[in-house]
Amino acid sequence: MANPNQGRRDIGIGICIVLGLIIGAFIKRVHIGLLIGLGLGLLASGLIAGRKR
Repeated sequence: MANPNQGRRDIGIGICIVLGLIIGAFIKRVHIGLLIGLGLGLLASGLIAGRKR
């Protein structure tokens, strides 16, 4: 059975992905969009890596 922290982590990963897509759709400046996407990608990868521990 999944503990509550794992459920929250899964929701956080989903929110990071959706937030990145929404922000990417509305930002017109490519450099800023790339930086925000990189930051959200690092956050999501950290959350995914924490799942395996």
